[in-house]
Amino acid sequence: MVMDPVKPYYPEAPSLVLSGQGISQLCCGDAASLPPKHSTRELFVAIGSSVELSCGDGMAKDTEWRLNGSVLVSGPVLYLRNTSLEDQGIYTCHGPNGDSIETLHVWMGHAPSLPEVRCWSPSYPLKALCSWTQTPDPILPTHYIATYWYPGTGQQPLVLPCQRESDLDRQCVLEEFELHAAMPYVVNITAVNALGSATRILPILIEDIVKPDPPVEVKVTLQPGRKLLVRWSPPPTWPDPVNFTLRYKVEVQRDKHSIASIMGPYESESMVRSGLVAGRTYHIRVSAMDVLGNGQSSEWSDPVSITVPKS
Repeated sequence: MVMDPVKPYYPEAPSLVLSGQGISQLCCGDAASLPPKHSTRELFVAIGSSVELSCGDGMAKDTEWRLNGSVLVSGPVLYLRNTSLEDQGIYTCHGPNGDSIETLHVWMGHAPSLPEVRCWSPSYPLKALCSWTQTPDPILPTHYIATYWYPGTGQQPLVLPCQRESDLDRQCVLEEFELHAAMPYVVNITAVNALGSATRILPILIEDIVKPDPPVEVKVTLQPGRKLLVRWSPPPTWPDPVNFTLRYKVEVQRDKHSIASIMGPYESESMVRSGLVAGRTYHIRVSAMDVLGNGQSSEWSDPVSITVPKS
């Protein structure tokens, strides 16, 4: 059984309550619910906390605690103070004849911190993505609830799931939204594990988070008169480049230590650079942006290099 000062979380304990960030270092299980005979339980403990473990009623004689089979202390009570990951493992309490009285599988970790959420739309106007990180990492298995809704209808908003492949994924897809909405959509990311929960609410305007993926199939060819012809294709994740046009910028850098020049924007998928210097190597990259200037430019494409012959 487990005694005060702080009661760790037992997943089978019926009195367990999770209430967001109101849970302290350790979540509370009812010590009275533990069976008096040998039992095996999982225990979730917050790193940096202290906990007291008692064998039986805490008064038994000639008992000892072991961690992963190695003796820790003789006596019915084991104190774990300022816990760390090194305290994780299988704790067993043994009686005078060496028989195991109680087994605790102790897991160390953190209650979820407030998720840091980032949303962007590489496939405007069909879908957007949201991803999130947590510092420190909870370490413990953490379940994520990801939803979104539009509050501007004057009615009870319809809460939609932000689609993920599994509950442990830290990225989700928004696939139903109204273009040029008068009010922001609201994204909710809630992280939950055995030690607590944390929720981030993020308002987003879809047009503000447009960010195409980089252009692809960038090709550079030499033309007569020391010119470069640069061609590219729209990112395949951009669903409708005809009705939702992209514009492009081209970065040209002569050698890797010179200052790059950026040209554009271009609404076509090619451009010509003249004034090349014989014997020099040029590195070319292309980025894309929504033609109306919504959101951000894409990251640069991978560089393509070409050297101008000396003769």
